[in-house]
Amino acid sequence: MADVRDGLPTEPHGDWQKGDVKPDGRVRIDSGFYVAIGSGQNPGELLKQIRFYLGECRARGIHFERSDVDAELRISFPCEPGVATPTLDLSLADMTMLVEMGINLSITA
Repeated sequence: MADVRDGLPTEPHGDWQKGDVKPDGRVRIDSGFYVAIGSGQNPGELLKQIRFYLGECRARGIHFERSDVDAELRISFPCEPGVATPTLDLSLADMTMLVEMGINLSITA
């Protein structure tokens, strides 16, 4: 895991430990780290940030298909009463990149 962490385009924003509880209530079976790729309300801009970051990882030879690495792209949109939830349109190329790089996808609103 250290070689993946060292090769990332940015420094991780935090860590978790084996046994910590995930946001979905499940318990983590391994230790790991978080990387923030982007934020904002504009889904188009967020997709550009995600594509750029993952493209940079791919260019550096980073992938997450190893048995000791569990990667997840978590996309979350805050929901306010009376405000429409933004639409995020992932293309087949986006989904293919996630699969090829061994990244799980989680989208919450």
